[in-house]
Amino acid sequence: MREIDGRGAIVDRVGGTVRMAPIRVEPPGPGEVRVQLVASGVCHSDHWAVRNGNWGAPFPMLLGHEGAGIVEDAGDGVELTPGDAVLLAWAVPCGSCRTCLRGAPRKCAHGWAQPPRVSVAGTGERLEGTLSLGTLATHTVVNAAQAIRVPNGADLSRICLLGCGVSTGVGAAINTAGVWPGATVAVVGLGGIGLAALQGSRIAGATRLIAVDLVADKLAWARDLGATDVVDASSGDAVTAVRAVTGDQGVDVAFEATGVPQVVSQAVAMLGSGGVAVAIGVPPPASHITLDWNEGPGAAYPNKSSLLVTDGGDPLTEDFVTWMDWAIRGSLDLDTMVTREGELSEAGIEEAFRAMLAGEVVRTVIRIAT
Repeated sequence: MREIDGRGAIVDRVGGTVRMAPIRVEPPGPGEVRVQLVASGVCHSDHWAVRNGNWGAPFPMLLGHEGAGIVEDAGDGVELTPGDAVLLAWAVPCGSCRTCLRGAPRKCAHGWAQPPRVSVAGTGERLEGTLSLGTLATHTVVNAAQAIRVPNGADLSRICLLGCGVSTGVGAAINTAGVWPGATVAVVGLGGIGLAALQGSRIAGATRLIAVDLVADKLAWARDLGATDVVDASSGDAVTAVRAVTGDQGVDVAFEATGVPQVVSQAVAMLGSGGVAVAIGVPPPASHITLDWNEGPGAAYPNKSSLLVTDGGDPLTEDFVTWMDWAIRGSLDLDTMVTREGELSEAGIEEAFRAMLAGEVVRTVIRIAT
């Protein structure tokens, strides 16, 4: 094994711009794999990392965390072999944090650090990827546990979405909320994660799926993915509208998928008796929420409401295997989740961010290799 040359999307500081630059990629060490990326989604968490910091890791940052590709080299003790197609997943349990050691891996703190094998060509400055992966690049090196073998014939330009957005939403429905057959569900915020939560709820057997957003196109996408009712939150109070749809009974499960703190309060207010609200979106720093506690139909105390927080859908490694199978069989629709495809360039990534923030896309996937 030898060092190889590649290129990647680099951000040098908090609030910096994305620049494409040559990178040097060393061979993997024990328990690591070097991967040639085929495709990567562009996620809100990438944009959050640019604006707010690299999730606790240092800059410069190798951008991207929603990728899939082909194993080029494997270090000692790794079961994967060169040529294997893999999904890269930041949210697999690390096995070493406090919650993993107490036997609660679904609550993992994800204490991964990217192996120190990728650097800026010419300067040797170490790069650490977004959420320990760095998938908006031609190559990366990751912990082997974060690389999950993909079945033969799967389309990596679609499977890559399971690296974050889709697994977060589906996992929020299946693992965190435990949506059950016959449940009534509301999803507030219909980006990639919200639409994945909608799909996860449908697959789990929910029979009424209420989709809430401000953007008409997103409501249409939700219809395509199984929503039975849609609420245009731009035309009135979303809580009142959702409660009206349910005859003021409220919903069994409400998902907040916006990252806007006050929407968490709205999700709790949408619940019926014994309902569960799940906060999915990453909020801005120093955020606060206020709940209606003991007055009104959505008050949390008399409703015996639960508020849960999910981190990446709380998955185990085997969940990703199951979800890939759902995608291959068609019950989990990934094609509809890809609105556009782009190229690995500064302009391609900037356009993906612009379209995402404008609400024009569910996901843009960056094609890196074929």
